[in-house]
Amino acid sequence: MGLNLLDQALRSAQRPGALSVEIENSTLPLMPQPLEWWKREPGANEPADIGVLDWVRDGYVIDAGCGTGRHLEILARRGVTGYGIEVAEAAVSLANAAGIPCVREDVFSHVPPRPADTVLAVGGNGGMAGTVEELPAFLHRLSSWLTESGRIVLTSTDWRRFPAGKLHGSAIPPGSYPGNKRMRFRLADQAGPWFPWVFVDADTLERSCQAIGLRVVERKEWLGGAIYGAVLDRSPSA
Repeated sequence: MGLNLLDQALRSAQRPGALSVEIENSTLPLMPQPLEWWKREPGANEPADIGVLDWVRDGYVIDAGCGTGRHLEILARRGVTGYGIEVAEAAVSLANAAGIPCVREDVFSHVPPRPADTVLAVGGNGGMAGTVEELPAFLHRLSSWLTESGRIVLTSTDWRRFPAGKLHGSAIPPGSYPGNKRMRFRLADQAGPWFPWVFVDADTLERSCQAIGLRVVERKEWLGGAIYGAVLDRSPSA
């Protein structure tokens, strides 16, 4: 996932907007990342999807792909406890330095010490599944960390909301899902390796949930639906 560039950006002073993401075979501009917010710099703008944390009112939380622990930090101020999982070494260090429990592990291999009331996959981290084909397995893994009445709170970007013709610079292969893309980090003139990321639309998310005994029970949208949040829980018959 280009972690060397992410670590470098987190560990050193950078100009605003220095860290961005490039989408492969796309004519979209580079997408600046909220580096200043991750680093707790004064005056940094909050990401658009921060409002999904209002869905988490109590209980024990696991934050999948927690970055520098900003979401857990906000929840801790509200009396909600938990810990994060993150693969970027510098992000884990910044989280721990801020007093946020965080372990350096991969979501796909982590085994929680206890079930959680809420699992977060926020900051667009629904895309961590990589492809729409892997989305049900990803959601099933997150749901396996939950208590019987636990919930997943995630956010994603809906591929249908990108400007027409911009997400794909060439024709989409027949039968392929338009939201399956590859991205890479860019830092100044450096570029990291490509990694898979899925921009899953809300309808496809709902179908993926139904396939594994989950359901979407709440939803919010920002930026005209380009970014959305969802709460998932177990279907009554599951």
